[in-house]
Amino acid sequence: MPRARHQPSGFTLVELLVVIAIIGVLIGLLLPAVQAAREASRRAACLSKVKQLALANLNFENQSKHFPPGSQENVFPKNAASRDPASGPFIVGTSWIVFVLPLLEEQSLYDRYDFNVRFDHANNAAVGNTVVNTLFCPSGPTPLEYRDPNPGGVNGNPSTHYYGVMGPGGATDNFQITIGGQTFTYRLGNGSSNGAFSGHGILTQMKDQAGSITTGRLVKMSQITDGTSKTFLLGERSVRLPSGTSNSYRSWIRGQTGGCGATKNLRYPLNSTNYTANNFNDISFGSQHPGGALFGMADGSARFVNESIALDILRAVASMGSGEVAQLE
Repeated sequence: MPRARHQPSGFTLVELLVVIAIIGVLIGLLLPAVQAAREASRRAACLSKVKQLALANLNFENQSKHFPPGSQENVFPKNAASRDPASGPFIVGTSWIVFVLPLLEEQSLYDRYDFNVRFDHANNAAVGNTVVNTLFCPSGPTPLEYRDPNPGGVNGNPSTHYYGVMGPGGATDNFQITIGGQTFTYRLGNGSSNGAFSGHGILTQMKDQAGSITTGRLVKMSQITDGTSKTFLLGERSVRLPSGTSNSYRSWIRGQTGGCGATKNLRYPLNSTNYTANNFNDISFGSQHPGGALFGMADGSARFVNESIALDILRAVASMGSGEVAQLE
C-alpha cells in the first residue's frame, strides 16, 4: 500500500503576511483613538489644575480682601523701616504664585520665601528651584525641559505653565479696540518693550514706586464689574518651543524685571506668537491641547478657549471693568 503523504500544518508565508497586514491596519485604526483618549485625560487633569489655581486666587482675595499682585516690580521690602513711594527702598518682588502657595498646600515652601530681599536672592532662588507639580500641564513640556536661562540666582529654576492675565495688550498707551460697534481705550505701561504691562487685568504688574499706572494696584473683587464669569484670571502657556526659538520660560517666582515670570498680556491670538524681541510680556497664551488653551475665570471656573475666537473678543475678556460686552462662545 502506498504511504499517505504528510500534509504540512501551520500558515503559509502568504497567509502569514496577510495576518501581519491585518494587524497593522487594526493598529493604525486604534492608535489615534488611544492617543485621543490619553489627550482627553491629560486635558482633564490640566483643567483641574487651572481650576485649583483660580480657586486659590479667590480664596486669597477672600482672606486679604484683594487679589495677589500678578508681578511685583519695585516694591518695599516687607520689614522696611521707611517707605517712600518716591525713593524707596525698593526691591524686585515676586509673582502671584508665591502668594497663593499656602492655598495650594505648600505652606512650608511659602514660609521659606523672604519678602525682604529680591526674588533672585540665593534664599529665594532655592524656593524657586522647587518643582510645584500644580504648575505644569501634563500635555506640555516636562517641568525641567525648559529652565530659566538667565544668569544669576534663579538660573536653572523651573518655570510654570499657568500665567496671570495682566489684561489686554497693545502697541502703545491708550490703544483702542472696537467691540460691537463701541470703541474702548486701554492704558498700557512700557509699551512695545519686553516689560509692557496692561492696567486692566486682575493679575497685572504692581509697584509701590510712584508714577506708574499700576502703583499700589491690588484688585478687589468689587472692581470686576464686567462679571467674574466673563473675565480671565489666568491662562495656559504650555507650548513646546519650535526649533531655533529662544527659551522664553522663566522662574515661577520672578516678578517683573524687564519681562514678567508668571504673567502675560493678551495681545495676540492663542498659539500664534513666540519670543522674538521686545515682546516678552506679549507672548501668546497657548498649549499642546489641539485647538486652543485652558483659562481660569474670575469666578473660579475653568474652561477651554478655542484658538479661532477673534482676538478683540479675547482682549475684551482680559479686561475686568471697561464695560465691553464680549462672549467666548
